[in-house]
Amino acid sequence: MAIDSQNIVSRYLQRRVLLLSLVLLALLFVITASLARSYHARETGLAAEWQQTGNTDLAKGKPGLAIDDFRNSLSYGPDDPEVQMRLAEALLADGRYIESHSYLANLWDQSPGSGPLNLDLARVSIQMGDVNQAIRFFHGAIFGSWDTNPALERRKVRLELCEFLLAHRRTNDAQAEIAGLAADTPSEDGPLREENGRLFLRAGEPVNALTEFEAAIRINPRQSQWLVEAAQVAFENGEYQKAETYFERSDRVSPSAAVHASLLLVRDVLGNDPYMAGLSDDEQARRFWRDFKQGLDRLRDCAGSGMANLSSSSPAQDLQQLTKDGQELQKRLNPALLARDPETRNEAMRFVFRVEDTTAKVCGPGTGFDQALKLIEARHEGSNS
Repeated sequence: MAIDSQNIVSRYLQRRVLLLSLVLLALLFVITASLARSYHARETGLAAEWQQTGNTDLAKGKPGLAIDDFRNSLSYGPDDPEVQMRLAEALLADGRYIESHSYLANLWDQSPGSGPLNLDLARVSIQMGDVNQAIRFFHGAIFGSWDTNPALERRKVRLELCEFLLAHRRTNDAQAEIAGLAADTPSEDGPLREENGRLFLRAGEPVNALTEFEAAIRINPRQSQWLVEAAQVAFENGEYQKAETYFERSDRVSPSAAVHASLLLVRDVLGNDPYMAGLSDDEQARRFWRDFKQGLDRLRDCAGSGMANLSSSSPAQDLQQLTKDGQELQKRLNPALLARDPETRNEAMRFVFRVEDTTAKVCGPGTGFDQALKLIEARHEGSNS
């Protein structure tokens, strides 16, 4: 019986020791885990602190410092793709394009659909002189994914691409991108429509530019700047009725000497162009006669200014010949003849256009009515030969 009691006591003690050991092990495990969590939390915190410092330095235009900051951050969190991307952007800003491209290419292999990543690769490709690759990555950014404001970010990328294409004189490509930009523009956004119009102008598409300006005006009919832009494009494109409409509206909304002068010039063209469609025979004849008399007055003023005598150049000699021709023509012309004889009308206008061309060379550009006659000549160049 004594032996059994000893065995029981021995087993009891062994169990107590084992239990105590397990408790101690559990306690050590908890302490170790807590220390590990604390260590990792500290690492995470340090990585975040260095990342924030890097963001600040990069924003301040100090990419060299930012590079060190982001590398310090990666030493605590080497697998963080966001920090890797920020490091690549700092390298790009510091002109270290090959290193930047290496980081970005590795990230792209993991996330080829990332909009920001494709944009960074486009910018690196530009700096490395690879135009086609840059365009490819720009498109990747346009059609890629964006975490916030995707429509706005894609428009910004497309604008950057348009600027890039225009700078490299790839006009056809730029026109296609601007057309895509316009197609994706909300119909109710006037400022963006106006921005599209300016891009179309730079790409040599005034008709599309006018369409965008007019779309903007429909949204805000009293925006003076948009009215002026639409008027100027219409004017330069020879659409004088539209130009008059928009100049007149701008002159009412926000009067200015320049806009008023342009309005008067447009009205001079519309009121004195004898070739304008829809005129009656009598009105046509009056305009031909009025233009002819203006040509004579312009010739007389220039010849009498003394400027023609200062030069023996060809334009000055032409002025003398024009004076003789004008005197001969004046003997034959009258409103009645102009009303019934198309060839005489064309002869009179050819004389007027010769006068305006020659006097502009000898006495300087004309103004008012004479300037309008030059625009009428350009509008119908070759049609009355």
